[in-house]
Amino acid sequence: MKKIYILGLGKGKNYLERCILKEHVEVMGYIDNYKTESICQIDNITVIKQNEIKDDFDYIIVSLMQYENIRQSLICQGIERNKIICFFDFKDAGEERYWDIIDAFKWRTELIWKHYTNIAMPTLDNLDYELYGDNELVREQCPKIIDVDKTVEILEKEKKCLARLGDGEFELMCGRKRADFQDNDEKLAERLKEVLNSAIDNLIVAIADNYGRLDKYTDDAARDIRSYLSKSVRKDHMCLLDKDKQYYDAYLSRPYILYRDKKNAGKRFANIKKIWNDADILLVEGQYTRFGVGNDLLSNAASVSRILVPNKNAFAKYNEVLPIVRKHGKNRLILAVLGPTATVLAYDLSREGYWILDIGQLDVEYEWYLRGVTKRCNIPYKHVSEVSQYDEIEINEEEWIIKYKNEIIDTIL
Repeated sequence: MKKIYILGLGKGKNYLERCILKEHVEVMGYIDNYKTESICQIDNITVIKQNEIKDDFDYIIVSLMQYENIRQSLICQGIERNKIICFFDFKDAGEERYWDIIDAFKWRTELIWKHYTNIAMPTLDNLDYELYGDNELVREQCPKIIDVDKTVEILEKEKKCLARLGDGEFELMCGRKRADFQDNDEKLAERLKEVLNSAIDNLIVAIADNYGRLDKYTDDAARDIRSYLSKSVRKDHMCLLDKDKQYYDAYLSRPYILYRDKKNAGKRFANIKKIWNDADILLVEGQYTRFGVGNDLLSNAASVSRILVPNKNAFAKYNEVLPIVRKHGKNRLILAVLGPTATVLAYDLSREGYWILDIGQLDVEYEWYLRGVTKRCNIPYKHVSEVSQYDEIEINEEEWIIKYKNEIIDTIL
């Protein structure tokens, strides 16, 4: 009987449980740094954080599909590599020493099926749009999107407001949940549709440039886009979008990690920073977002003030957030980092003459750029929503943290 931990409580856990030889293992606990905030047990098995792992175990099985960073963090924690099994790693699936706890045939069959459904089929479904993206007939089937460089130039020179709608916002509008930080909400979905259909002179509506050619993105990014934008999802999007409307590229807030060409990332960030040159900035952000903290992303701003709101389900506090941002946002550039709530906030305040940008994950992208990483990873002291496991966010009284705390002018928690 092998003593194991299972890391991850998402869809990957379901794949794993179809293959695990339950009579050969004792599950000592589930590991998930997010779920421990609200879930203490699953099936009478304790849910713990990664730093609570006890020494008396044989294996940790990582059930997350993006396993590389998790494996490395476990190794950095002092756990031996041969005690870490990554279920979605084909190399681990070929290791005979693991076959006494995971059925070898079922395991490899699950991985082959996942590869077919998540990679092969989406690639074939998207082939026409990628191969013939410059063809007029194909372009007519895709929304019109102004590129990132032009979008940034308009924001800088014309001081327009920005509302972005990515896959998370589209899933909410379709009644599906995609992000852990925002639950489904019918009112929020309706508000997002209102933003998408708006036509306000000083507001540009941005969507992700996912619908045509994907060769400018990395192989991983293109694969993820194809996997998400299935035939049915593409159809749902096109029912919501207006083919005659001019949209802008929401990936302006992601200048680095998605792109194959990373040499020009510094120039992209420099152009974005021009938007707030000598501006007084009001940040409306999650409690642990800490946009621009510990780096020079906002170094050219005249001043920075912050309003903190909950990291999760910020829209539940929207009636409190809106009046406080109105109060503090006059004569300031408002940068909103609140997921779908920022989209609605940008729309509402643009109609009232405020200057506001729904700026999204720009700070996290900048941190990855500074580190020179090519895959998403944790950032110390910051909540990274796209990383399944994150570091502890408690912080010491370092100089830049003291500065950050002094910038907080209001809190809604």
